[in-house]
Parts: sequence; C-alpha cells; structure tokens
Amino acid sequence: MQSYMATFVAGCQDIMLRQLKQMPLNKLKVTNLDESSVTFDSDYPIEKLIELRFFTNIYLIISEPGGLPKATFKGKYFRLMMLKNGEPAQINVPERANLETRIKQDLGLEPNTHFSKNDFYLIERASGKKLFTLRLPRAKFKREKLSAGELRPEIAHILCLVAGIKAKHIVLDMFAGYGSIPLEAVRGFGCRQFIAVDIQKLPSRHENASIRWHEADARNLDFLANSSIDRVVTDPPWGSYEKSGEAELSGLYKQFLGAMYRVLKRDGIAVILSGSTLLDDIIQNNQDLKILKAHPILVSGKKAKIFKLQKMEQ
Repeated sequence: MQSYMATFVAGCQDIMLRQLKQMPLNKLKVTNLDESSVTFDSDYPIEKLIELRFFTNIYLIISEPGGLPKATFKGKYFRLMMLKNGEPAQINVPERANLETRIKQDLGLEPNTHFSKNDFYLIERASGKKLFTLRLPRAKFKREKLSAGELRPEIAHILCLVAGIKAKHIVLDMFAGYGSIPLEAVRGFGCRQFIAVDIQKLPSRHENASIRWHEADARNLDFLANSSIDRVVTDPPWGSYEKSGEAELSGLYKQFLGAMYRVLKRDGIAVILSGSTLLDDIIQNNQDLKILKAHPILVSGKKAKIFKLQKMEQ
C-alpha cells in the first residue's frame, strides 16, 4: 500500500470518516484524521483516488523518492513548497537544499517554478510532524472555472452526502444560483429529478437534462405540490453581502422554511448551508423541523454550519 494525505472542508471529519470506512480495509485504511485532513494507506490506483469527489487536494506521501515509478511525474521540472497548518510557509535553507538534492538525484528532475508540472510539498502538521509529499493532479471537474460566488463542487458534494441523496429522489434547491448543488447531485449521485429554483436567471448557470429550472421566489413554491419533495439541499443568502436589514432577512428565512416544510414529504430531509447566525437561531427555534445534526465548518475562511433537518408531522 502507498501512503497519502488528503484535505477536505474544515469541520467535515465525521462525514469523511464515514465515507472512507465504507471502503474495504484491504484497499484503504485511515491512519490519522483531524478537522481538515486525513492520512491513509491505500491500494487503489491513483486515478481512482483523484476522482474522490469529497477531497479538496490529495498528496502522495514520499518516503524514498527513488522508489516512485517514473510514470508518477509529468515533464522534467519541479517546484518545492511548504504548508504549515494549512498555510504557505518558508522552508529553511538547509532543509530546502537537502530536499532539492534528493529530488534531482533520485528522480532526475530540475527545479523550475514557471514550467513545473510536479509540485512537491513539505507539510508540517499541528503535531510538528513533517510529511514530504507530491501533490496529485486535481480531477477535471474540480478544475472547472467557477463564477463569482459559486459554491465549490467539493462543498456541494458534501451537502449532498449529508442529505443521503439517491438517484430516485426528487431533490430541490430553493436558492440554486449557478446550480452547483443541482449539478453535483446529478454528476456525483446520479440524481434523475432535480428542481432548481432561483429568483433570477444567472448567466452561465449549469444546464442539464435532469435539472428543471424555475425562476421563482423561494418563499412561494406554488408550482410544487404539498409533500412532493424527498430532499432539499440549499445554500440560502448569508446576509453578509445583502443590503437587506435584519428584519427583512428574518422574514425571508422564516418564509422559505415554511415553504420548504410544505413541499417536503413526511420524514423528508433538508440540508441547509448556513453562514448566518440569524438563520441558525431561526432553524434552532423552528418547531416543525427536527435538527438531526449540525456540522460547524469553514467555507473560504468563514464560519458556517451544515444543518441536517427532518420534517416533523404536526
């Protein structure tokens, strides 16, 4: 088995562990886990690991550079960087010289920051332990250009994981925006019926045969029948960039939760990404929706929560 380190959305360690434990121990074994990264030994091909949709980056842990197959590397150049507690840092001069010498002698690569296709990272963890790694290429869908403010596919995937989306489910996003959540539900979970709602048609939104778009207000879903939706997965406005006052936002949050309750099936599940303490309070005080789980996470450095809710029959 080869050793790896992977990063994910901070705060999602329980979700990650649950997913990785579903893989056979003889193919993947977790060796360490913290709030934003995991190390594991795996016998899976690198191509399969790269395609895991819930990871942000994956690094191959190197014990002896000379023991890696030449096919692991692209081109003849490399660059060497350092991450300390997830942030870029400087490598001290003797350590850099030693690592660069190892790479040049063992692998025949040459340092070149501009033309490198081989990015080596010295990763120092909170414990002080250092890992010498090679960052693996990112899957194509993770390299697609995002529109301003668009949710990253890894986050959309985690939201869908929490919701437990199945191909047969009818799923709704009430604040779909560019459609990151609908697209990931279709591509990552095989969802065949996704209803995407947004008050405006944004340019470059994701279109797909399995996504049915509606230009509508999340507070008024009169085109949907009562108890017709299996899952709601949505990312409401956080309020940070809105001109609306607190009273207006409070009204929006309460009314969309009411509309959501109406269209959800009995025992239906809703997953809400909340970056607003006002929305947090309204969800926690809502008597119609039972909180099954609340995951505190970080999104682009901002505190947020993933709420998993279940419709309670009155």
